[in-house]
Amino acid sequence: MKRKPKLTKRERKAMAPPRPQAASAGGHQHQHIHCITCGRHLDESEFEAPATATIITCEHGSNFPACVKCMPQAMAAVKEHDRTNQPVNTAPAWH
Repeated sequence: MKRKPKLTKRERKAMAPPRPQAASAGGHQHQHIHCITCGRHLDESEFEAPATATIITCEHGSNFPACVKCMPQAMAAVKEHDRTNQPVNTAPAWH
């Protein structure tokens, strides 16, 4: 009797439905975004008009969130990242 061929792990994974993302500790699901320059927590609503936060895109295509007040420092950090190809120096996060 010939054994039925089995799917590989990669094939099983591709056929499975996507797993839901785990809820954060607060029980709500949203992106946790912090300004790269000052580290302040940014809500998703701050990116809508009238915007108090924005996204800066580097030459490599990566996105970095920043407060509108911190734009000059954030742009300098991203330009340094583009020039040296090192990770962006970010401030520690705070709420």
